Amino acid sequence: MIKISDFDYNLPKELIAQVPVSPRDNSRLLVYESCDDEIADEKFFNLGNFLRAGDLVVVNNSKVMSARIFGAKLSGGKIEILLLEKVGDNWSALVGGKINVGEKIFLEENFFANINSKSGKEAVIKFNLSGEDFWQKINQIGIMPLPPYIEKKIKIQNSKIIIKEDFFRKEYQTVYAKNLGSAAAPTAGLHFTEELIKELESAGINFASVDLHVGLGTFLPIDEENIKSKKLHRENFSIPAETIAKIIETKKSGGRIIAVGTTTVRALESFWKDQKLKIKDQNDKSKIKKDFSGSTDIFIHPGFDFKIVDGLITNFHLPKSSLMMLVAAFIQYKVLGRHFERGKRVEESLEISREQIIGANFGRQKLLELYNLAIKNQYRFYSFGDAILIV
Repeated sequence: MIKISDFDYNLPKELIAQVPVSPRDNSRLLVYESCDDEIADEKFFNLGNFLRAGDLVVVNNSKVMSARIFGAKLSGGKIEILLLEKVGDNWSALVGGKINVGEKIFLEENFFANINSKSGKEAVIKFNLSGEDFWQKINQIGIMPLPPYIEKKIKIQNSKIIIKEDFFRKEYQTVYAKNLGSAAAPTAGLHFTEELIKELESAGINFASVDLHVGLGTFLPIDEENIKSKKLHRENFSIPAETIAKIIETKKSGGRIIAVGTTTVRALESFWKDQKLKIKDQNDKSKIKKDFSGSTDIFIHPGFDFKIVDGLITNFHLPKSSLMMLVAAFIQYKVLGRHFERGKRVEESLEISREQIIGANFGRQKLLELYNLAIKNQYRFYSFGDAILIV
């Protein structure tokens, strides 16, 4: 039985990264090669040393919105809005401040929002602007929705100086971000630079994208109900036909699918689950002509059987989170799959029993071992922190 408390660890506050390293690909990279149970301490710009020509790196190209906006009621009372997800012509949002259904929030001259429905702090709101006019206003007045562990002020000299919003608008965005819609960054991709991507492509490593808009549910704590129902928060995603074709071609040619971030994993594995994609039966990639769109509440935890993903690049995650469970599940899957593919006895190669690997414990224990090693070696954690590669 999976216990949330089993995915806890103690992190010194000073290891919570407040800003990214510069340049981005100078962040550290903890590499776990599951086949040989080996761990390497690397720099992210050396990622290519652990990839092969013919591998396919799949990224989430969702772009973070300047989703925190501030306004006021007609009476003058201050209201804060955090945009979560577009729902038809409306938006789901978290609203801070006392306001009732039917009231207006005035944001700027000729720009306001109506409260259509409300339950606690969650609300459905409708803006009076749409399309390019809406996004232009949001980009003017909104600020980046940074996680709460990112301090907004940083000591630079004698006093605390606020870093300009422009800094976070650039740094809390991947270099390949394209489609606006996320309330939080797919942070595993923050380590890539345009130069590194070009270097990898020149070495025969291919790139493709999915689009999963990250909601705040990514950071919500999980509870026993999540474990019982085997479901998490729901997020919308889409996969271009070109990406589907590249996945099929890569699998057929013996290449590996390297997912950048847990959001990419959720999109790819949910796609398989929904479509029952049979890679080996797809002989004609030209048949893949349509993009795929869907939503997922998939809960990936130890025991999950991965169908598409062969490698994972991810950050160090919050304790007792669903993201830690996903990474533990992937470690467990890799060790099982790789060792039995090679015909090795797990007992001989890793000096542990098969039962330990099949159970939930092995993936969790190995993950916590990696986290404790990272803490000992002063890795930086969370959104602006360092990365792990699992292959």
